[in-house]
Amino acid sequence: MEIHFQSRWFERCIKTYLGVSGRALTEEDVQDIKYLYVSTTDGYFLGFGKEELPPDFVFSDAGDEWDCCCLSDTGSYHGVEDFIQVREWEGVRTLEIKRAFLEAENQRPDVRAMEAFERSVQIFEPVEEDFEGLVRNEETYDYGILTPEDFAGLPNLEAVRLMSCETEIHSLAFLNALPRLRVLEIGQVCLHTLEGLDRLIGLEKLCIWSN
Repeated sequence: MEIHFQSRWFERCIKTYLGVSGRALTEEDVQDIKYLYVSTTDGYFLGFGKEELPPDFVFSDAGDEWDCCCLSDTGSYHGVEDFIQVREWEGVRTLEIKRAFLEAENQRPDVRAMEAFERSVQIFEPVEEDFEGLVRNEETYDYGILTPEDFAGLPNLEAVRLMSCETEIHSLAFLNALPRLRVLEIGQVCLHTLEGLDRLIGLEKLCIWSN
């Protein structure tokens, strides 16, 4: 069955990554994509990966100048409120992992396997044509070049990395459509809704940037 995405840039990148630029995408085409990387703050970037995830999935460059706080086995908690702190300012919500739960995670495992995996990831940037017809929202600074609902069209994602996404990504609702999700990184994401937050339960690893 053919599938189409709201973001023409997202669809173009997937077609290029899969080598099917000359035809419509099908559900079968996207089954092997296991990893999604998104960044929107300092330029726009998308990355896709098909390789097996390393046993110890550690982001080699997580946090940038921020702290990257990680928590393992979130399924061991009764509810998201047990380990997540939601902060709100002028209608924008940000997430933090409660500090009391981070002591056991204060370790620096070998990242060599992760670096090898990251070298297999293909990264894309938009071209001028991808912005045609788009107008920047002066309040949110979004162009609408990405639509997070599109991410739900990659149902076999096991790891999602929202690395520095102050624009474009304002909802985690798409997580509800990712039954195989194991690892999630949230970096500088400004949420307008808390939909999808319950999906933070049951992850092998959750990482959230904190300053």
